[in-house]
Amino acid sequence: MVYRPLNKEREGALSIVYWRYLAKWENSPKIAIKQKNRSISYSELYEKSTLAARQIQKEKKPNIGIYLPNSIDYAISYFGITLAKKCIVPIPIEFTIKEIRDTVLHCELSAIITNLANLEKLKPLKMAFPQSLRILTIEDLLSNNNISEQENNIPLASESSEHDVAIMLCSSGTTGSSKRVMLTHHNLITNIKSNILSLSFNQDDITLIVLPMYFGYCNTAQFLTHLYVGATIVINEPPFTPQSLLSTIQKEKITNFTAVPSILVMLMQFKRKDQYDLHSLKMVCFGGGIIAEEIIKGLIEAFPTVGFVHTYGLTEASPRLTCLLPSDALRKIGSVGKPIPFVQVKVVDENGKEKKIGEVGEIIAFGENIMKGYYKDEEATRKAIRNGWLYTGDLGYFDEEGYLYIVGRKKNIIISKSINILPEEIEKVLLNHPLVKEVCVTSEPDEVLGEAVIAKVVPSSSMPSTEIENILEDYCRENLATFKIPKRIDIVPSLDKTYTGKIKRNYNERR
Repeated sequence: MVYRPLNKEREGALSIVYWRYLAKWENSPKIAIKQKNRSISYSELYEKSTLAARQIQKEKKPNIGIYLPNSIDYAISYFGITLAKKCIVPIPIEFTIKEIRDTVLHCELSAIITNLANLEKLKPLKMAFPQSLRILTIEDLLSNNNISEQENNIPLASESSEHDVAIMLCSSGTTGSSKRVMLTHHNLITNIKSNILSLSFNQDDITLIVLPMYFGYCNTAQFLTHLYVGATIVINEPPFTPQSLLSTIQKEKITNFTAVPSILVMLMQFKRKDQYDLHSLKMVCFGGGIIAEEIIKGLIEAFPTVGFVHTYGLTEASPRLTCLLPSDALRKIGSVGKPIPFVQVKVVDENGKEKKIGEVGEIIAFGENIMKGYYKDEEATRKAIRNGWLYTGDLGYFDEEGYLYIVGRKKNIIISKSINILPEEIEKVLLNHPLVKEVCVTSEPDEVLGEAVIAKVVPSSSMPSTEIENILEDYCRENLATFKIPKRIDIVPSLDKTYTGKIKRNYNERR
């Protein structure tokens, strides 16, 4: 689908719509977010976000951190920062104090919003930045005692440029340190509208959030999209288990949720999934990694009334670019679908020339959802965005009907005996074996081959490691060309992952 600019009336209204994001539901008693035994209506969310904003707007610097788990408090802080005309900088709750300190320095934070439960962990920051950083608790922000009557009567600034940076999210890369992706209000609103048009979300939806709210996939596609249409959000309580997921869907009459492959694998392997009443569930969106086609087929068979939507996107694209609708889920299995409204996608060669149907090349994308750039990294921004097009680093191809298929990432390519090998192709084969729960294919230096293919496998069985290795080696010989067969299969208890649940890859220095 070719990108079409929004009409002038709509374009001019975007910043107002965003700044008054909650104002359209200002007087609504409808539940906006539910969390365990707590809930908050749209009118309360607007009121509390405004209350928090009155204190946040006192900060002199524009960038404000949020260090909170998935919660109603996270949402209040999020909109409080927005209404105060500041920039949101989510800090993953899993970050170490060193990683938080690095974030403070890189993003030039003037304040971090947290809660009393996490205040102790952030105490070292007070010592490291005694003058330049304030630690604000959500409990204090929501206290009327901290606001004078005069301050309470000062109206919040509601006008701003739609091209101001609204949020700086961590990139979801699986190598090296992540960058901060600058997304504007216009980027977010455009992707929200694309998401609504492609999947027909409305105010009757009840979505279940199981992914981190600071994850780009969840931030726009679930959190903002559902509040935009006036739907209800239910936050799944940690730790995640298939039982908790299914019981919450049954209890709260969930209509949709968004998942990464590991969640769907756990769901498929859960033996009692047919014991729950899931009649309310209409749609499951998934993306963010490789998933075996057998898992998709198994889920469609196990839940015949649920539409499974395979999506593709990047944090840098706000994030969604394509989706495969349920009507094509089996016919085009393995595809990530077609571009969503207001997005254009191409597959090009190294010179930027468009590839023919079926030919593999780099996937590039264009639209008003494409990021402003990487914060304080002009070189990386220039490499990623060329003539308005986002170069994703992903490799793929279009079929004759315009459906996109992802085959791997450029930086992941293993060069063995001068032959380019995509580790994702090997992973896809191994994931189809019932003994494989998770897998990561990487390489190690080899005097003869240059690079040797190594597969790290998390098994789904307690069978002895040597037996599993032998079985998988035979399986690879049956299903892979000789040069793609791993030199070694290592059975491991777990794989290193990013804060968003993606498997980390370790690369040689040449990369």
